[in-house]
Amino acid sequence: MIDIKLTTCAPNWPWARQTPNAQMEWGPFRFHVDKFVERCDAWVVFESLSQPEETICPPENVIFIAGEPDSVGSYKPAFLNQFAHVVSGRNDLDHGGQVRIQQGHPWFVEKTFDELASMQPFPKQREMCVISSDKAFTDGHRGRLEFVDKLKARFGDRIDVWGRGIRDFDSKWDLLSSYRFAIVLENYQGPDWLTEKLPDALLAYCYPIYYGCSNLERYLPENAYLRIDIEDPDAALNAIERLLNTPDVYEDSLGYIARARLYYLYNLQFFANLAIRLQTLVVDRPPARLTLAPNSEFPITLDDVVGGVEPASSGRVLTKAFSKLFGRGTGNRQP
Repeated sequence: MIDIKLTTCAPNWPWARQTPNAQMEWGPFRFHVDKFVERCDAWVVFESLSQPEETICPPENVIFIAGEPDSVGSYKPAFLNQFAHVVSGRNDLDHGGQVRIQQGHPWFVEKTFDELASMQPFPKQREMCVISSDKAFTDGHRGRLEFVDKLKARFGDRIDVWGRGIRDFDSKWDLLSSYRFAIVLENYQGPDWLTEKLPDALLAYCYPIYYGCSNLERYLPENAYLRIDIEDPDAALNAIERLLNTPDVYEDSLGYIARARLYYLYNLQFFANLAIRLQTLVVDRPPARLTLAPNSEFPITLDDVVGGVEPASSGRVLTKAFSKLFGRGTGNRQP
């Protein structure tokens, strides 16, 4: 098999559950996650390294996956120059090897690949929910909170609002699996930026009402979700109301949701998405002993300041979210 060293910002995350039979393999690729590997065929870093690491690998097969959008932190050019390829939907990267594609964030619902792939639709008890939090660090956070307030004012008891600082929950699967419709609001709107929020809803057989990835049709069939724009709240609220008032719309959409789930599991989720990229990026070249350093270890240059690079390591936000989750041993992030 082709051996892949995978360094992530979340060493305690249950990565194996996203592969068939929890074997950490996908097609011809075998993944060695967050462990020392003396030699490998390719080295992939997801979002950040906690400290310098080394291995023996062809330099042409060193790949970075950016886990944050334009609005959160920055990657210093010297950090990115360690990699032959950068998988990202960001618009602020100066790298000749950027592969513009969604990043395949791991799902947060507490189910394995095998459970999800074999799962059939099931009865739902409740109508509609939205998961948000009281975070207001960015314009995206604040816009989301404002729209949630409008949702509560418009739909009242028809919608349940959940999230850290609002109404906590223990299991994202137990929560989403109860609802027919889930309003999914990303903190950032732009092309090729898709987090776990939409897949989590689909995997739980929810009909997603979605704001975020502006070219979502590149990834999923349009009949499997409703796209809204919270920057036009009246139009978004009216579209949601029309959807809810359409007879049997959830039942009529289940076939599309089921197909979208399977497409995500076999093509878009972390290991499937990565394997597709590796099939085209990995080349047979002589290996060398390589050392990679974290983004935070590179000094900020005058050119960086002129280019708008922020001092903070971009990896800190996502790393903090993952570490909070698995500090308490559960599989949900309340975004």
